[in-house]
Amino acid sequence: MNQIQRKSPFWSVAGPLLGYLAIQSAVQFMIQLVIETPYIIRAYRDILRSSRGTVPSMWEIRDSYEKALEPAFELITAHRVEILAAAALSTIILTGILFGRDRKLEQRIGAKVPEKAPLSKYWTVVVLGIAGGIAATCLMGMMQIAFYDEMYQETAQITYSAGFAAQLIGLGLVVPAAEELMFRGILYKRFRERQSFWYSAVCSSLLFSFMHSSTTQVIYTFLLGLMLSYLYEKFGSLKAPALLHIVLNMGSVIFTEAGVFRWIAAEPMRMAGAVIAGAFLCSVMFVLIQRMPGSVRAERPVDGSDRSDLF
Repeated sequence: MNQIQRKSPFWSVAGPLLGYLAIQSAVQFMIQLVIETPYIIRAYRDILRSSRGTVPSMWEIRDSYEKALEPAFELITAHRVEILAAAALSTIILTGILFGRDRKLEQRIGAKVPEKAPLSKYWTVVVLGIAGGIAATCLMGMMQIAFYDEMYQETAQITYSAGFAAQLIGLGLVVPAAEELMFRGILYKRFRERQSFWYSAVCSSLLFSFMHSSTTQVIYTFLLGLMLSYLYEKFGSLKAPALLHIVLNMGSVIFTEAGVFRWIAAEPMRMAGAVIAGAFLCSVMFVLIQRMPGSVRAERPVDGSDRSDLF
């Protein structure tokens, strides 16, 4: 805790989150509108031609527009990943500005910040992400959790039908970077200004999980949010949770494209072995991270000379 006094603690969290959601919604709406507009114009022209001076009924107009917009809806669905990535990218300006202002505020009041872990420690985050991603995917497959979640299945189908490059850049890099800036860089840090680690981690993780639609994703992202918050606390830098989030997303995309998960799922023993080996590696990495000096390590005043907290 750095005891920063804000005029309204509620709006210091709610304001950025609402702005983040508003930007995403507006960008998605504008992109979809651009895609739909040519089809709407075409439908309007077809209605004028077919009416021949008569006034068409509301039902006829509705049916005409629905038929005309079917190709547009298919196009939007086919490029859902690119649209989500564009919406996420558009939020980085807002979150980047807020993140920078918060760090300047810490400098101005002389708040204490944790020491940053050396880059030589970040290999543990990479191994944790790869092993954890494989273990979690195989465990869900063995328990058949995702198979009973229709919304998860629908989302996965749309996601993995996109091009590999779009998945890799959009889902693997842009989306996790934007989410980490918002949910750990802004929300978690602002909760942490006056609250304990667990309070801040749980609240920011709940907000993070509510941004996802299916039950499977809500549970997974809540648990992931706790780990991401812990890494932020231990490493003293947003680089750590951002790296784990990126490794998890990129690993999922790459392993799915390469057929790794399909190969593992072909034999029950492979799945069991992947879960056990992944869980073991995750445990080892977690112990190594936990043994790093202090949850909030030796603190020092911000002197303005170290601005590497972002990336």
